[in-house]
Amino acid sequence: MITKAKPSDAKELLELENSSFASEDSPLKLKSFYYHIKNNNLFIFKEDRKIVGYLLWLERKDYMRLYSICVDKNYKNLKIGSKLLEYSFKEFGCKGYSLEVKTTNMSAIKLYEKYGFKIKKTLKDYYDVGVDAYLMTIV
Repeated sequence: MITKAKPSDAKELLELENSSFASEDSPLKLKSFYYHIKNNNLFIFKEDRKIVGYLLWLERKDYMRLYSICVDKNYKNLKIGSKLLEYSFKEFGCKGYSLEVKTTNMSAIKLYEKYGFKIKKTLKDYYDVGVDAYLMTIV
């Protein structure tokens, strides 16, 4: 089931985040989850009352920016990322969309391309660890 996150979900979101991202990937902190729940579009995917995935969009003037997507490693290959993307596209309608993704993250790039994202440019040393990113957009 997909719903918008509530403040009571923040601690469980933090647990998912910390189990999914290494420290060099700059995982979100608890305070950040509270902020994004209040101010942005954070959708959660629950399975048996457990949060197993989330998608965080930041609303810009003319487009939506995908800030973060996360799926529990025990629930990979169940199309949860796809379901979250499809749900959010229905919520937002036909706005433009953008995101940044590590150039080495082929599974994420394939997922985004499946939904019409195109690589617009390479962002050199985009991530803290000196890793390049692709800026991908749907316009």
